[in-house]
Amino acid sequence: MVLFNALFMSLLLIFGCKAQQVQKIDTSPQPPQQQSKPVVSSQVLFQFEQELTAIVEAVSPSVVTIFATQEVSGIEFPFPFPFQIPPQERRSLGSGVIIEYKKGKFYILTNSHVVQNARSIRVRFDRHTEKRARIVGTDPKTDVAVIEVDDKDIPNPESRIARLGDSDKLRVGQLAIAIGNPYGLERTVTVGVISALRRTIGITQYESFIQTDAAINPGNSGGPLVNIKGEVIGINTAILAEGQGLGFAIPINLAKWVADQLIEKGKVTRGWLGIVIQDITPDMVESLGVKEGVIIAQIMRGSPADKGGLKVGDIVIEVDGQKVSEVRELQFNIMRTEPGKEISMKVVREGKEISLKIRVGELPEDRQVGEAEQGQADLGLALRNLTQEEEARLGTKGIFVVRVLPNSLAMQSGIFPGDIILQVGNRPVSNVREFQENIDALRQAGRESALLLIRRRGNNLFIVLRLR
Repeated sequence: MVLFNALFMSLLLIFGCKAQQVQKIDTSPQPPQQQSKPVVSSQVLFQFEQELTAIVEAVSPSVVTIFATQEVSGIEFPFPFPFQIPPQERRSLGSGVIIEYKKGKFYILTNSHVVQNARSIRVRFDRHTEKRARIVGTDPKTDVAVIEVDDKDIPNPESRIARLGDSDKLRVGQLAIAIGNPYGLERTVTVGVISALRRTIGITQYESFIQTDAAINPGNSGGPLVNIKGEVIGINTAILAEGQGLGFAIPINLAKWVADQLIEKGKVTRGWLGIVIQDITPDMVESLGVKEGVIIAQIMRGSPADKGGLKVGDIVIEVDGQKVSEVRELQFNIMRTEPGKEISMKVVREGKEISLKIRVGELPEDRQVGEAEQGQADLGLALRNLTQEEEARLGTKGIFVVRVLPNSLAMQSGIFPGDIILQVGNRPVSNVREFQENIDALRQAGRESALLLIRRRGNNLFIVLRLR
């Protein structure tokens, strides 16, 4: 609404001034207090309105409502309870967009958190058509999922396929249209602009979100963010509840890269070097003597990086001739590299540039992304392993809570940045991977919560972490 008001007032001033300039001067007597009125042209506004409605009408058939039913256990008690609470059913709501149609099946792109661990999924195409769906694959590392639905009783199936844009060409300030089903209000349309690009908010392991002020609400998850050409440029994923006009979408180029692999082989294959990397902060520049690049903080033993000759403290400044200026650039570059391919890397080591050849490996299923901080999807946590010095000082193993997302499950459960997670249930955790494995196991068992032992300001205490 703010956008339209601003546009209207600008046009009013422009056309109002123009109309006054071309009017002839009339010197004849005028009735008292009578003033000439500027002529305002509404042609531009009318054309904009026509274009907007045409875009919505073209894209809407590709947008669906997703209902995922999960069987969940009752409340988890950290102590014996005299009777068993029977499992309950819960139906979650989300959105999706049809990106492909072949061999009598629709392939629908949505968020992983919308359909993951669902016992049954139904997709509503319109008020009269609702069909059962099957999960093709999910990728929690990017919060992307693909489900499929047969085309029986769906007229003109080819007309429902959405056109995809190029999110690498987006610019801040471009118009953006969000279409989805917030709170079950089907095909709700909101309009805004692209507020920022390449945002990280700590909810997934691979993040480069599009930020928009187009209104996004619960139920919009998985729905499309569209440009003025009617092309899908992002998949709406998250909001910050405390802030207005803060919505986040997965860039469509990333979502499509993941979706293609899920459709083809049911999982995502990523390149892997086996390093933990950090951005170079202003505080590091004086000591390092380098402003650009990313610094290697850790190398996994036996990894491609270890075999290729990389060392802790190396500053990566170039990969295959492309400059590296931040963690995400290197992270996404390696992720998209075909395992087995040899790449050229240029690093700064002790003030000297060194060129290396490294053969990229495949990210193992139990490995996490090579960043100093790692996200736990859905919980709103950014975590990292304790260093050896921290473990020695604290006298314990555990994982450090770096950030807690506002209004997330973690914040609602009472977890704070600086907490050290020692146990999940009665199982000690010494790294992020063990924490995620324990959380995943509890979710697969239908648990609604997890009992955590944490250390806060030198004292241990138990906290119940909500999982859903």
